Amino acid sequence: MKKEHFEAFLTANEKRIFNYVLTLCANEQDALDIVQTVFIAVYKNLDRIDEATALAYTYKIARNKCLSFLKQKAHYINMEPERFNCIPEKTATTNETDYTVLKNAISALPPRLAAVIQLQYYEKMSYKEISATLGISIKAVESLLVRAKRTLRKKILQDKES
Repeated sequence: MKKEHFEAFLTANEKRIFNYVLTLCANEQDALDIVQTVFIAVYKNLDRIDEATALAYTYKIARNKCLSFLKQKAHYINMEPERFNCIPEKTATTNETDYTVLKNAISALPPRLAAVIQLQYYEKMSYKEISATLGISIKAVESLLVRAKRTLRKKILQDKES
């Protein structure tokens, strides 16, 4: 990728990468810090990045930075359920859905399961795109989605019974 294309790439993809990172890390401030380090890493490696695969490369860097951050952070504090602030809150109109139960259930998922839910339903990526982004096989994506949905279903039903 050429340096003159970096700013356009950053502008076009920073919100997507931020939302993805937010699903993996504990809070918005951490997500902002991680996104900054992600784009710094992308900028430092511009000469090695092909424009066609730049977005997948960026997602992979974001995933790795998040996992490293979470490993470091896990030694000191527990993860908080604030990582899904990107899901809209219930608004004043009566036609809107309350996402609180869903947000709580997703926040209880392990980061890998939360990532596939985020990419599939919020980023609207295909299995093939998720596979390329996370660096796993399409079968692994299918398996992770099945496990994530099963876990979400179980958690939501438990919350309804309570």
